[in-house]
Amino acid sequence: MADKSLFTQLKERRVIRATLIYVALLWVVLQAADLLAGAGMLSARLVRWVILLGVAGLPVTILASWFVETPWKQRRWIAVAGDLVIIMAVTAAAILFAWQQWFTSFTRPTIAVLTIEATDTKQESDDLAAHLALRIRTAFATRPELRVLELSSSQHAQIGGHAIDEKAVALSADYLIAGTVAQSGSQIRFNVQLFSADGDLIYGETYEDRVLDQAQLQNRVIAELWPQLPLPEDGRAETRRLIAQCEYPDDRDALLRIAAIDNGERHFDLSDTITSFPDAGMLRLAESRRVFGELASATPVRKPVLQRIAMQHLAEAERLCPGLPDTRSMRLMNTREFVGDDVLLKHPNSAELYRRASEQNSEPGRANAFNEEARLLDPLGDW
Repeated sequence: MADKSLFTQLKERRVIRATLIYVALLWVVLQAADLLAGAGMLSARLVRWVILLGVAGLPVTILASWFVETPWKQRRWIAVAGDLVIIMAVTAAAILFAWQQWFTSFTRPTIAVLTIEATDTKQESDDLAAHLALRIRTAFATRPELRVLELSSSQHAQIGGHAIDEKAVALSADYLIAGTVAQSGSQIRFNVQLFSADGDLIYGETYEDRVLDQAQLQNRVIAELWPQLPLPEDGRAETRRLIAQCEYPDDRDALLRIAAIDNGERHFDLSDTITSFPDAGMLRLAESRRVFGELASATPVRKPVLQRIAMQHLAEAERLCPGLPDTRSMRLMNTREFVGDDVLLKHPNSAELYRRASEQNSEPGRANAFNEEARLLDPLGDW
């Protein structure tokens, strides 16, 4: 009996059918893993393991479907060589696809929130501009799909006065956010712009709100910027919820003090203001940030007292603003708690936490990877 053609044998042994089914299922699994990773439900490390296992299972599936009926000793060398060619070709195609998924799991577009300028001569406008930059950076920094640079780099004096495209090169940024702030009575006007790395304007808009309506203003800006960036639509609602649930005090002077502290001022004492507005989570957050800022220059006797006070305010901020990334990251950065993969998954854009993870990791490869990520997040930082 004449030997059957290779294609006929492949059909009879259902190799083609098994291969197509496996590749289709692998594609579905990888797409699902990619979506879950984008939503922050899976770590990039776990996605890479899924890819590796999926690729490793492909040749096993092909070999099993071919040899399950006929023992190896009955195969002719030409047929065996053909089998190997088919296996290698299909495996190569799967590897190319998996490599694309693998590379995507490592690659995050980089975004820099540049200095927001005050266009009037009021110091409080400078403070509000710094506060808005911090809050916008924090909102996007919750997303694992983006690498959001630390403000210490994106607002570094070294790049001041340079063109947008030159700043993008210095920061290795794919997107840059800039803007201006001005006040008129009780109103604030915030002009925000999103640029590509080559300096082209992607989006620009001017927002007007009451100075007191900071959360509303920030939510409006995030809602409009979100579709312009490579971010999942289902993450926008969660980010806006985190902004809205942490209340500001309904008092202009108190709000301006929060903004001043975010701009580096340390001389304000918010004790009386906190008494008047005990449920304003942003006040507690600002006061904990202020007290933590005093620790560096405090005397050894004074440091334990300040540490306790700061932690008390931080605990209240965590109660009033559940889920706000500032609170957890501030606690981690002021303790020696171990920074593991679960922490980095929740805080994917904190250079300080990556530095800590690098110092705490005994495996050289992982320590170097953490350190490199810290450098990417803070390229102009003090290294």
